[in-house]
Amino acid sequence: MSKANNPLAETRAIETRNEFGLSNTEAINIFEVLKYNANVSIIKMSIESGLYGLFIKKGEVQAILININTSPGRQYFTAAHEYYHLKYNVNLNGKQKSLEKEADTFASYLLMPREALNFHLKKRLTKKNKSKIDVSDCLYLENYFKISHQALILRLKLDNHIKNKEYQNLKEINITKAAKRYGYSTELYSKVKTDEDIIVESDYAELAEEALEKNKISESRYNEYLIEGGYGYLVFGDDDDEQ
Repeated sequence: MSKANNPLAETRAIETRNEFGLSNTEAINIFEVLKYNANVSIIKMSIESGLYGLFIKKGEVQAILININTSPGRQYFTAAHEYYHLKYNVNLNGKQKSLEKEADTFASYLLMPREALNFHLKKRLTKKNKSKIDVSDCLYLENYFKISHQALILRLKLDNHIKNKEYQNLKEINITKAAKRYGYSTELYSKVKTDEDIIVESDYAELAEEALEKNKISESRYNEYLIEGGYGYLVFGDDDDEQ
């Protein structure tokens, strides 16, 4: 197997999994992991600019903004990518391009460690009694690790599981149609449709409420925390609330 194209980023991904108490063979729900293990709020909203996401850090507030106009597979990868910036590159500088590559590598190995990919791929191929990887194997791995088709096949190429020609062939496949053909849900690959303007996944409101109840913060500071954490609707009310 080849070495990671960025060994530092891979090492940091494994260290992060260890910090969170995660094994290096299990799949994870990155949104839940960041919410419960890193105290990071996930804020999903529509962004028309084409931006995948960004991170916010202000005092104790940590949040990752995700563009909901992308597929779940893209959103999971974006969350992991932005967490790298949040944790290691709070003050981004002129090395933006190299840091973006680091963040991509980190996201790939956080969601799917080398050990996990090797284990589940070998298990899959042994079960199917074959040696070459086809689109059905990709679908299996993508849905298990909740990772996009492009992210998976790039890793397969970087880790020398497939050659460049095989990579190009897999890249040209319409993965949504392939998912339907092999009986997989297309949800991972399709843009999310929702009537919600904003979706917040966080225990931030609960923590703020507890601090208020224990008189650790004033009510005005409590309201400020909610607004900073993406819970402004709890302060100002919602259009559906009774007047």
